[in-house]
Amino acid sequence: MAPKLGTIAFIAMLFFSCKKDGTPSNDPPPATQADIGPIDSAIAKWQSDNTMPGMSLAVSRNGKMVYTKGYGMADKESGEKVTTASLFRIASVSKLLTSVAVMKLVQGGKLTLEQKVFGSGAILGTTYGTQPYKKYVADITVNDLLHHTIGGWGQDNDPAFFNKNLDVAGLINWTLDNVALSKQPGTGFAYSNFGYMLLGRIVEKLGGKTYEQYVTDEIWSKVGATASAIAGTALADRKEKEVKYYGQQGDASFVYDYMQFRRADGAFGWLGTPKDLLLFANAVDSSSTRPDILSPETIKKMVAVTPASIGFGGSMQFGCGWVVEGGEWFWWGSLPGTFAILYRNSNGICVAATANSRRQPTPENGLYSFIRIINFMAFDKTIPWQDIDQF
Repeated sequence: MAPKLGTIAFIAMLFFSCKKDGTPSNDPPPATQADIGPIDSAIAKWQSDNTMPGMSLAVSRNGKMVYTKGYGMADKESGEKVTTASLFRIASVSKLLTSVAVMKLVQGGKLTLEQKVFGSGAILGTTYGTQPYKKYVADITVNDLLHHTIGGWGQDNDPAFFNKNLDVAGLINWTLDNVALSKQPGTGFAYSNFGYMLLGRIVEKLGGKTYEQYVTDEIWSKVGATASAIAGTALADRKEKEVKYYGQQGDASFVYDYMQFRRADGAFGWLGTPKDLLLFANAVDSSSTRPDILSPETIKKMVAVTPASIGFGGSMQFGCGWVVEGGEWFWWGSLPGTFAILYRNSNGICVAATANSRRQPTPENGLYSFIRIINFMAFDKTIPWQDIDQF
């Protein structure tokens, strides 16, 4: 069972600035970040224990980014080191962006969570698949997609990983025609990447632009994040400042030329920096420290857990993409060559971290051990956080 998240000096520059007339300025000197040894040591141990070549971390406190640092290697072959500007795939943390994109449409009155997805009069109508649809397909709602309560198409039977040569429309057509749902939507949990691929198509239809452009315009640009984009599948697609990815054990063959990131945009398609992820989290956290892009009412809907949206043996309660445990919200991403996590606490701490590998075997153990580091950063009162803002 996964451990619960909640259970477990200022440095001034040694000079002062002057006004143009040569008199001393009353402006405070700029601050520089001081290393926090216990955090750096914990990260170094985690990297070693989980065989992570490179990692990037960012922490915000009450709306200010108070710590950000790169660790290890971005590219082992060239010797390039990770910096705070390094880009990483974020895998399923992408779902949080898709959730907020959908909630923006809800807030704008363009859809409701109770609307049906497929069938006559539904959001996607009969655009995909062959009619009549298989049992339960026409019963799926937006809420079911967001909460992983579709009634199937998840976990060990997730179409997101089938037929990798099909584009997104082809995969949706194939799934509707060939993969039946096993139960009534809204009655049981099955973690579904495919469901978030469908949400991407809803965002495109109702947002009036591509999924990537909608998220860029309505989320990234609104929060001041500039680095994020949809990831590429091949090594040749590697973007400027993007790290290289390294697969452990059986993952080695699947790091490049396998995952169809553009097809799976809404599920696990994005890459970015921890700073951009923190800008995003602080804009949907219901705190007054930085402006939110969602209303309090919409945020409340986003983190609402349904009776059926409790998964992974009862250890995780899902809102719309986020795992919600009281004042703590988070989700993580795990793919060959990729680890990512985004965490928000109502006490004002937010944490984003990315790495260019994932633990094998048992990737979840890499998560659980990193949660202990998050607990330390979120709750330990001895950490000497500086009163600086690096956003």
